[in-house]
Amino acid sequence: MPASDLPKTKVLPSVELDYKGSLDWSFMLSFYQRRAIQHIESIDENSYSRYAFLNDKPIWFRLTQNRPQSLTLEYDVASDTELRPLIAKLRRMLDLDADIDAIEAHLKAVEPDLIKRTGIRIPGVWSSWEAGVRAVLGQQVSVTAAITQLNRLTEQLTDLTQFPSPKIVASADLSFLKMPQRRKDSLSALADYLIKHPSASPNEWLAIKGIGPWTVQYVQLRGLSEQDCFLSGDLVVKKALAHFARLNENTAHPYGSYATFHLWNQ
Repeated sequence: MPASDLPKTKVLPSVELDYKGSLDWSFMLSFYQRRAIQHIESIDENSYSRYAFLNDKPIWFRLTQNRPQSLTLEYDVASDTELRPLIAKLRRMLDLDADIDAIEAHLKAVEPDLIKRTGIRIPGVWSSWEAGVRAVLGQQVSVTAAITQLNRLTEQLTDLTQFPSPKIVASADLSFLKMPQRRKDSLSALADYLIKHPSASPNEWLAIKGIGPWTVQYVQLRGLSEQDCFLSGDLVVKKALAHFARLNENTAHPYGSYATFHLWNQ
């Protein structure tokens, strides 16, 4: 049963997700808020919640910061056997196992003025597929324009509580999306490819027409939470790099993903 339909008196089970080092929770919430999918994701001043599928079963969860060095996870799942994979998924998604002190020390040694906010971790996406859809819809447009199309996609193709699957997107008429036809074709092709090759790594997606290095790197960055994705081809990153002459893919290594987020934060 979705959490929104639960009786007000029902107390959801919860567990603490501990982490080491700093976590800029307000930055992460703000990042998610700007990119939120209506009806699926909900963000307020101290919490992030969403609906998702885990092992082909619908779930709901909410994360709140109630005390230092920990996030409180409330959850609604079909059985307790889903709790462990949910925790593993969320630790990856929220980058809770990163050694943020070592990461920031490395980046400060390269560019002392790069880090304006400490504790910026990778705000991941629930799945590589979702990250891929976000990336395709975000090609050469603003964040606002991309999220407008993303919400249009979910409103047209789902029951408003779950992200559309590759099978749903592959079989859909995407004419309702307000974007170039070649981008719609790329989205359909990606969905069809993942139906046939569900375990393919994002690097293999380059074989799909319309999927280029930026799209793949975005998926590696947010869909897989890889630590060393320096998005040097991103327009915002390029602009910010003009102020940091010593920062590049080589000097940021092995923490290019964090350099990317700090450049976006400029």
